[in-house]
Formats: sequence, C-alpha cells, structure tokens
Amino acid sequence: MKNGFTHLNFSKKNFGGFTLIELLVVAVIISILTGFILANYPSIGREFALQRSANKLAQDIRKVQGNAVAMKEISGSLPEGYGVYLNKVSFQYSYKLFADEDGNYRWESATDTLVEMVSFESNVKINDLKIDGISTDTLNIVFEPPDPTIWINNFSSSSSTITLQLETDPNKTKTISVNSSGLITTE
Repeated sequence: MKNGFTHLNFSKKNFGGFTLIELLVVAVIISILTGFILANYPSIGREFALQRSANKLAQDIRKVQGNAVAMKEISGSLPEGYGVYLNKVSFQYSYKLFADEDGNYRWESATDTLVEMVSFESNVKINDLKIDGISTDTLNIVFEPPDPTIWINNFSSSSSTITLQLETDPNKTKTISVNSSGLITTE
C-alpha cells in the first residue's frame, strides 16, 4: 500500500457476465410461466366476459332508472315508466330495455316501445331470476316517474336478483340485485 492506495491486480479478467447455465435456467422459467398464462387465457377471458356482462346489465338498469327520473319522452310523449325485461327461457342470452307505454309495469310487445335489445357476451347466459328469493322465469323491473317508484313484476315492495353464468362453467356466476329502494349492486 503506497500513499494510502491499494494496489489493484488487473491481470485477472473478471467480466461479471452470465454463464450459459444461468441463461438456460431463466429461459426455462420464462417458458413455463408463458405456457401457464397461455393455457389459462381462454378461461380468464370468459370470466372477464361474465364480469363485463354483469356490469353492463347493472349499468342498463341504472340507465332505465335515470330515464324515469329524467322523465325522458319517447316519440313525443312521456311513457308510464321505463323498464328491463328478462326471460330465462325465451331470451336466455339477452334482455330488453323498454318504455312502459300502457302502465302495466311489464313488457308487452303490442303496447310498449322497445328501446334496445341487449345481448350478453359470448358464453354468458341467464342462470336464475328471483323475486324475494323465489325463482321465476320472467322478470320485469320498471321505474315509474317521477320519484321513481320501482315495480318488480307488478309489486312495488319487492327485491330481485339476476344470476348470470358462464355456459361452459356453471360454477362461475355473477349476481345483480335490485332492491325496493332502487339500489343496484353486482356481486
């Protein structure tokens, strides 16, 4: 050691790089992770489709609720209410948004105005419709202006649940709930 400095030996070459074995190990790990992700991609995509369909349905129920609050006119007149019609037998893969023209708080093709027919994403369908915990084949959720009053299959003090499922995996479900005060939730 001269003048407080250590003598460094530069004669040995130390590149500090990766060895071939280290590179092979990293490549194998990346290959395994990529294979795992790609193998599960279809099921992950279907679960996202189910989540998007449930969120879209909840958003559309809020939309008809908003139309009733805003007292939106259809064809120059104010309907008696706005609603969502679901049928787990005939329309298992879609639902209807409608204007209740005749004031009977349910969808009738002869008298009501179809606002929009909405299809669920691929592989998503209605599993169950319930009113106060009891299964039903059809469900009408109608919001009557101006408050709005909520009518669920012609009852003003009911709550309902709509359960959507993946067609290929019945264990994968999402539930949309509407209570008598108008709260809409997705589980």
